[in-house]
Amino acid sequence: MTGTLLVLPVYADPGPEAVPVETTAEEVPLGSVEEPAADAEVQEGTTEPVAGVPDTAPALTVTRTDVDEFSLVGVTWAADPAVTDVRAQVRVQDAAGAWGEWTEIGPEDASADTASPAAATARAGTSPLWTGPSTGVEVELVTRSGAAPTDVQLDLIDPGDSAADTALGAPEIQDTADAALAMPDVYSRAQWGADETIRRWDPSYASTIKAATLHHTADTNNYTAAQVPDMMRSIYRYHTVSLGWGDIGYNVIVDKFGRLWEGRYGGLASTVVGAHAGGFNTSTFGVSMLGNYDAVDTTQPMVDAVAAIIAWKFSLYNVNPSGTTTLTSSGGGTSRYAAGQSVTLPTIFGHRDVGSTACPGRYGYAKLGEIRSKVATQIGNALPLVAQRYESDAAARSLLGAVTTAPTRTPNGLGAYAHYANGSIYATAATGARILRGPIRDKWASLGWENGSLGYPTTDTTATPDGRGLYQHFQNGSIYWSQATGARTVGGAVRDRWAALGWENGSLGYPVSDWTTTPNGRAQYVHFQKGSVYWSQATGARVLSGPVFEGWARTGFENSPLGMPTTDVTATPDGAGRFAHFQNGSVYWSQASGAHTVGGPIRDRWAAAGWEAGPMGYPVSDWTTTPNGAAQYVHFQKGSVYWSQAGGARWLTGGVYAAWAASGWETSPLGMPVTDTATTPDGGAAYAHFQRGSVYATAEHGTSVLSTDVAAAWGRTGWENGPLGYPTAPPAGTAAAQPAGVTLQRFEGGVVYATPATGAHAVSTAFGAAVDAAGGAQVLGYPTTDVGTTPDGRGSYQHFQNGSVYATAATGARVVRGAVYDLWARTGWENGVLGYPTVSTAATPDGQGLYAHFQGGSVYWTRPTGAHLLRGDVYTAWAAQGWEQGALRYPTTDVTTTPDRKGSYAYFQGGAVYSSAVGGTRVLRGAVLDAWARTGWEQGRLGWPTSDTVAQPGGGTRTSFEHGTITVSASGAATVTVR
Repeated sequence: MTGTLLVLPVYADPGPEAVPVETTAEEVPLGSVEEPAADAEVQEGTTEPVAGVPDTAPALTVTRTDVDEFSLVGVTWAADPAVTDVRAQVRVQDAAGAWGEWTEIGPEDASADTASPAAATARAGTSPLWTGPSTGVEVELVTRSGAAPTDVQLDLIDPGDSAADTALGAPEIQDTADAALAMPDVYSRAQWGADETIRRWDPSYASTIKAATLHHTADTNNYTAAQVPDMMRSIYRYHTVSLGWGDIGYNVIVDKFGRLWEGRYGGLASTVVGAHAGGFNTSTFGVSMLGNYDAVDTTQPMVDAVAAIIAWKFSLYNVNPSGTTTLTSSGGGTSRYAAGQSVTLPTIFGHRDVGSTACPGRYGYAKLGEIRSKVATQIGNALPLVAQRYESDAAARSLLGAVTTAPTRTPNGLGAYAHYANGSIYATAATGARILRGPIRDKWASLGWENGSLGYPTTDTTATPDGRGLYQHFQNGSIYWSQATGARTVGGAVRDRWAALGWENGSLGYPVSDWTTTPNGRAQYVHFQKGSVYWSQATGARVLSGPVFEGWARTGFENSPLGMPTTDVTATPDGAGRFAHFQNGSVYWSQASGAHTVGGPIRDRWAAAGWEAGPMGYPVSDWTTTPNGAAQYVHFQKGSVYWSQAGGARWLTGGVYAAWAASGWETSPLGMPVTDTATTPDGGAAYAHFQRGSVYATAEHGTSVLSTDVAAAWGRTGWENGPLGYPTAPPAGTAAAQPAGVTLQRFEGGVVYATPATGAHAVSTAFGAAVDAAGGAQVLGYPTTDVGTTPDGRGSYQHFQNGSVYATAATGARVVRGAVYDLWARTGWENGVLGYPTVSTAATPDGQGLYAHFQGGSVYWTRPTGAHLLRGDVYTAWAAQGWEQGALRYPTTDVTTTPDRKGSYAYFQGGAVYSSAVGGTRVLRGAVLDAWARTGWEQGRLGWPTSDTVAQPGGGTRTSFEHGTITVSASGAATVTVR
């Protein structure tokens, strides 16, 4: 026996329970040579020479003695492909204050793929340096290439303490996989105290394992057995957090005592992708020796343990330890091989074979031949097993017939075989010697024999229980054959699911396709006589069949917008249909509706309504994007659901949906729905609101489409509970008869008009009758306000472009417009002397003017005379004269109070009317009026008129006043007589 014999401590068992241990790190910023951090400085050269670096090269340095205790040192910096050759000189101070020797550490050449989740946050850095408990540190950073790093940071890591470190007990991971070899014992992550809360990402998995990569941690070799858990936690913290890899880089770590430690999370028997070889992490098993094996030789227990774990791993994945494999550099590649470059490598190779690094050290690299030999030896020689099976098994000899080839070692070195007249025997140490014959053997041969995807057989070719077929299990799957289906492969989780259903006697029957990986590489499937099983890492193995499967198939299988199935095909609760859910949607089928897809927010909306048992029923169309790409929809038995980013998922039914569809669906002037179809509180109508309007449907009036502003105007009146009631479909041509830009919508109790100039306003039936009587929109124009309540609370009003409508219970609804309206406004509207209108503004019979009657008087207007207010006895006297068609004609003044406050008067085109308590109400015209005016009117010597103008015998007239008379001769001469 060669190598070093190491005696390990004897641990008491049971001991303290292993628990997650919290690690801590103090981060000391150094900045850069160009901009050093506050505590850092730039000096000329390093204290100890660094090979390849001039003595005058700038060195970024920092010294800290005020830090908490730490046990591992690393330096990290912002990742930069140009920064490739950084060297750090490090020395530390122990608790007694003594400084140790300077130690040089280079960059950490192991890394995560740039395609991994770590790529966005990963930093570059040195290899970690285990220092043991320390209280001070000094670091000097230089670069050989001249490209200096930036954002440099010193990481001082404390691994924490655990009583279990010195009382580990037996390794927890033992015989965890059905492998060709017994698994060597491995200490678990839990045993070395991994704190899983700092692990950032779930593991990624490769399709298989093709090779093993040997590393060393480039760390100290002066560690004790009890310190290894501390070292594991420190490296874990440095890789996971400081370098940003999300987890420790290596799959397994081997210490110098020959103990194996579980590294990266995800399962040692799995194909978990590590962060240990840059572009060559995928499909490789990373094993790292704890220590620096460029400085000292490896120990024999370490080499033996490395060989044992690799042999076990290779036996799982049928890897030939003496062969080669072709790997393609992925992600960002490595310093030696760019991304996409294919490289042929030994199946056991050193890290330096794919990167510009010394890893696994000159002594470690020299052990690769020995490791390969040990792995091959441990996998074993299966030659004797073949002959033994044939010679000892009479039934086998009868089945197989005469030997045609002698037992021979398989090309991959893992097994042996012999061919016979009617079949073959293949054997490995793990699987034993197994008989292959007939179509099963032919199928296996077509796949590449033992080097194919199935590996070695683990059972003989055997008849199925139903007597209609044959089957054989292999390391990585099975082959099933029947006369009807031929020989088909099935494996992995797909086979497990089929097995759980009862194999070929279950609901699926025999496989009719091979176990196949989907074109996108993300899933696997097998088609069976009565259905299919699809599997992905995210969704598991799911059974699909019948029209549900066909519906998914139509959308593109695994490339469908639905994604992979997350449930089996299942009967709906009502028993009338079947369904399956997928990552992004579902397929539902019933005899009445067929199979259709539904997904996204539309499915969520349908689900919230009770799925197929809800008011919508089954889908009758697929989940579809509208032609304009702005929305999605699904039609259901009792309606449709439309979704848009702006409106959400909305359910439309009945006349509301039909009206929207008739207006152009999603390209309609209404836009997309923003509410479901709903019923008004009184149950009288169905409605839905849209981006630019609404649709209301009643049994009595049919369906009406309302623009946004019309709907808003109606809403201000109280919707269907207000005076307008429900909208009524407008008579044909009504809307078209309006001027361009004007919208008219009729309601049970009125109309809503909308114009660009006035907006949308409702006109009730009561007001509408007044408007129509006044000439409608041709005279009044369109409403400019909603109906309002007058300040006195006794009436209501609405303004239009050319007038207003005022209404009270006593007076009815009356139109006031033009100059008549202006004068009424000047008098104080309804609160003035006129009160409310009792007659709408109308044209005078002679067509020369306008007038309106009010509670307190009237207003008359002509273009020559203007608008004037008449009321009281003056107005009565004018009316008695024949209104504007009498001798007085139109008023030229308002009824006005005289200066003495004893009466009132108004002037007209043909005279005047004066009224007082003294003389009554008198009409004065012509010479009489002129003569009275010359005396000073009512304040002159004649005073107020006390009689009407009376004709005199023989011609002329006479008018009496308080203090005299005015006589007008037949010739028109006026004589004033004062008593």
